[in-house]
Amino acid sequence: MEVGAGGWLGTSSENATTINDYKTGFKLIQPSTAGASDLGYQYGGMLTLSYDASDYRICQLFFGQVPGDDLKFRSGKAGTAQILKIYHTGNTTRGSGGVLSAASPIMRIACIATSDRRDLQEDTFLPAGEWGVVNSEARGVTVERISVGEYKITGSLGLAFEGWRTQDPCSPDGGRTLGVTSSEQSEDGTVIIRLFKQRWTLSEDGEMFPGLGAPMDVPPNSWIDVRLEMPKVEMPPPPTITEE
Repeated sequence: MEVGAGGWLGTSSENATTINDYKTGFKLIQPSTAGASDLGYQYGGMLTLSYDASDYRICQLFFGQVPGDDLKFRSGKAGTAQILKIYHTGNTTRGSGGVLSAASPIMRIACIATSDRRDLQEDTFLPAGEWGVVNSEARGVTVERISVGEYKITGSLGLAFEGWRTQDPCSPDGGRTLGVTSSEQSEDGTVIIRLFKQRWTLSEDGEMFPGLGAPMDVPPNSWIDVRLEMPKVEMPPPPTITEE
């Protein structure tokens, strides 16, 4: 087989004019590519496999250029097939109790030196100080312990603008809550996370009400999940490629 046979063995020779191109091969996506706005990113790549050219039926993978862009795919008739997002270790996190959540960027607060959890630094997580790790989307964010149960996070825009923000530490053997968190944020994006023991109060009617007890540090068998907002990473556009 020669280089470029079937459109698979060579590099892209052109920019995509539309994401509905049904021809097999790899092409570059740019702002002028028709339909690119449906993907949520400006620049990237498009891998297409045509399985019925007469009816414009295709399988496609879409790759964004900027870190944090989602990997997406679709299969069906070009122009009508739904574009779906693929969840992976870059845009999900597994909480201390084992529950998988769609999330990124993520910081996990725990003492690295004394943690019992071998999965604290799984996959893309790297240390961000003595008391935390961050995934690839939160690089540059750091955390420090101010006092018992109090932690300061710097280097981000603050807590996530949408969706969940913090998850309480949970037991790895069933997801039982081990403490209750609270958070506050400054105008410069600095985040303060506090952890308290869970205290229950018995009312005169015999009802139990949860509340905040004494401050506590993160237990060695768990961590606090914090979902952050990061500055948008600007990447230069790929070079324009034209056919010779």
